[in-house]
Amino acid sequence: MPSAPRSLFVAGFDSGLKLADRFAEAFEQAGAEVTLAAPTTGTRHQLSPGQVRAITSRPVRYLPQEEILRLARDSDTVVPIYDGSRVEQFIAAVHETPGQGRLPVIGTAYVGMVLYNNLHGYIWRALGDVIAVNSAEDLRDFLETARALGLPEDNLLLTGLPLLPAHPAPARGGAVRRVLFADQPTVPALAEERAYLYDRLADYARRHPDREMIVRPRHRPDEATFHEMTYSPAVHFARVAPPPNLRIDYTPIAERLPSTDLVLSVSSTAILEALAAGCRVAFLADFFGEPFLNSRFVRSGLLRTFDALDTDDIGTPDPEWLRDVFPSAATSPAATFAARMLELVEADDRPHDRAWAHPFHQNRRRIAGAVRERADALAGSPLRRAVRAALPEPVRRRLLTAARRIRR
Repeated sequence: MPSAPRSLFVAGFDSGLKLADRFAEAFEQAGAEVTLAAPTTGTRHQLSPGQVRAITSRPVRYLPQEEILRLARDSDTVVPIYDGSRVEQFIAAVHETPGQGRLPVIGTAYVGMVLYNNLHGYIWRALGDVIAVNSAEDLRDFLETARALGLPEDNLLLTGLPLLPAHPAPARGGAVRRVLFADQPTVPALAEERAYLYDRLADYARRHPDREMIVRPRHRPDEATFHEMTYSPAVHFARVAPPPNLRIDYTPIAERLPSTDLVLSVSSTAILEALAAGCRVAFLADFFGEPFLNSRFVRSGLLRTFDALDTDDIGTPDPEWLRDVFPSAATSPAATFAARMLELVEADDRPHDRAWAHPFHQNRRRIAGAVRERADALAGSPLRRAVRAALPEPVRRRLLTAARRIRR
C-alpha cells in the first residue's frame, strides 16, 4: 500500500457529489489521497458543470462505468454514492472486476435521512465493509435485521448523517426576518398539491410583509437530479404573481443558512442542515404521512401546519430526537467514517468478505441473474419491440416513473 491510501468517491447525482465532497475533506484530513468521479454511462442523472461548481472546488473525473470500476479496483477504499439498488450492483461489479491484490475497502452511506425503503435500503448497502448509519433509530432497525438474517453486524457504524457536524449549533433567537423554503422535486408529487403549497407560501409572505420569503428549488428546470421536479415554483409563479417579498433563489442552501432565521420544508434533509447551523425550523404538516416522507419526524417536535406558522407557533426540537439525529461523538460523522474505513485498509478480516460469502447474498445474486435472464427473454417479445418502436425514450421514462409511483 502506498504511504497515502488512495480513496475513490463515486457520485451518481448532485446530492451524492455533495456527500462525496464532504467525505473527501475528511479522508484528506486523515492522510488519504482522494479522487472524485462521476459516471458518464449507466446513469441518466448527468451532473451539469454548474451543479459541480456549486458543490465542490475539487476536480471531478467524468468516466465511463467500466473505467470507474477499474479505478476502484486499484484504490484502497471506494465509496459508491448512488441510489440504493445501484449501490449493491456497483459493489458486485467491483468484486467481479479483475485487479491486482485485495479488493478495496468498500463504504456506503446515505445522502439524507432514511425516510422510506428503510430496511430495503440497508440490504442494498449490506455488502459494504462500513455502512455509515445516520441515527440511533436506524442503527436499532439495521441491527435487528442483520441478526434476523444472520448477516455481519460489525459493518454498521453509527456516525450521524455525514453531511452534518458532530453537534448542532445553539439555536439563534431574535425576530424572524428571512424565511427559506427548501423545496423537494416530488414531495408532494401531484401538481395540484404543489400549487397549493406554493400558494400557502405566498399567503405567508403576504401576512408577513416585513419578512423575506425565499423559495429554494431542489434544482434548476434544465438540470437533472435523482428525483426530477414534476411542477416547479418557477412555472407556478409565472402563472400566479407572487408578493414582492417572495422570490425564487438557487443559491446553495448552506450559503443561505447563516443569514436565515426560519427554514421550512415538507421533509427535506435541509431541515437538519439548518438545525446544525442554529436556524429555527419546521416540517410542514399540511401534507403528512408516508407519501410525503415526514412520518418519521413525529417525535421531532417540529411538525407545524401553515396555520400555526402564520401565528409564529414555531416548534422546538425534542431533545431526545435531537440526540438520536446527532449521536454524541468527539468527531464529525464524516471523520468517524473516514477513520473506520482507513483502519480497515490493512485489516485481515473485512465484513464485505463475510457478507459476500453469506448464503443470503449468494441467493440474492442468483435471483438477480435469473431475473436478468427473464428480462432479456421478455425484451425480445413482439409487444416490447412495438412499445420501443412507438414511444420515444423520454416518454418511456415518464411512464416507468409513473408506474413506480403507483406501486409505491
